[in-house]
Amino acid sequence: MKLTVGRIPESVYLVFANPLNNQYFKEFDGKNFLESKPRKLLRKDGPRRIAEVEKIVSWNFLWLSRSLPIKLIVEDNQKDLTGNYKKKKVKFMKVFEGSWKVEPLFIDSERLCKQIKPKGREEYKKCSGGRGRIASKVTIDQYFEPSSPLNLPPFSWFIRGITIKTTKNLINMLE
Repeated sequence: MKLTVGRIPESVYLVFANPLNNQYFKEFDGKNFLESKPRKLLRKDGPRRIAEVEKIVSWNFLWLSRSLPIKLIVEDNQKDLTGNYKKKKVKFMKVFEGSWKVEPLFIDSERLCKQIKPKGREEYKKCSGGRGRIASKVTIDQYFEPSSPLNLPPFSWFIRGITIKTTKNLINMLE
């Protein structure tokens, strides 16, 4: 998925990397759509962190509404504004992994920086005279595969539908 968010990249990155980002996700059937448990920091090397994270995602499909605990190993890099995750323990999933990347989007570059295309913030600030606005371009890749025997139709269709719908709901709340 690719989306544009009207916030600076560091702010959008914090939504992904902050373990206590519950305020961004609305109520869903009387409870938070995404709840976070305390994370366990496994390693920190400067701007790079590796943590074990537990989230509880609420989902609904047709008339069913449930909560699903997810344990992930998350590696994020504050300098590059990137991150990736993989499952440690996710019910019904054989493979559950993904990545995200937040990049600056120079909104007024065509209007204010006519001769050059800015490659960084300093260059953008210089050519726009400090008047240029910055948004964020977010790229999210997610891969999942239901575990056996749920990877066979029609079960895989339901699990795929629930996973895609839940991911889209989370992204819509971020926007």
